[in-house]
Amino acid sequence: MSIAISFTERAAGQVRALLNREGAAPASGLRVGVDTGGGCAGHRYRLTVESVPYDGDVVIRVEDLDVFVAASSVEQFDGMRIDYSESLMSSGFTFYNPHARSNCLCGPSFAPPVQPDGVETSLLQKANVAIQHIRPHLQLVGRDASVVGVADGVVSVRLTGIGLEREADVTELVKTVERQLKDAVPDVTRVVPASVGR
Repeated sequence: MSIAISFTERAAGQVRALLNREGAAPASGLRVGVDTGGGCAGHRYRLTVESVPYDGDVVIRVEDLDVFVAASSVEQFDGMRIDYSESLMSSGFTFYNPHARSNCLCGPSFAPPVQPDGVETSLLQKANVAIQHIRPHLQLVGRDASVVGVADGVVSVRLTGIGLEREADVTELVKTVERQLKDAVPDVTRVVPASVGR
């Protein structure tokens, strides 16, 4: 059984630093798990350093890192991307999971998918999850974006924040959001502004 989990360069660097700090043995890896009933969105991701995988774990090699995932959690983590963000207010790992119903801006908290039967998540749901991963970076510069609708691969977004009086600035922000949404959700073909406010 194989799944895809990826790290941004920044997150991978933090994991390596964590393993070094813990004095991890050569067979050590990073366990990705979930605490149920925790976090402000219902569930909370948990990262721990483990010296060896548990029986029944799926072991994924990501660059030079081993990632341990319980076999029972494989489906909900497939396609997850882990980032690390720093700001004046907080720092820590953030998670983009295409299977989560929603993600909290706090970073590790999320709402699990409603349907456990393997039904593909709708494009609207995927776009909503992806935009939550993008928003903290926009908020650092006093801007924000939210999905208001999806039709035929085109995502409509509401844009708010400072410096959006000029059309050129709106266009630049739309292109930024579009690029990141397309990276996260390949089914997105275009992003258009539904409204712009302060």
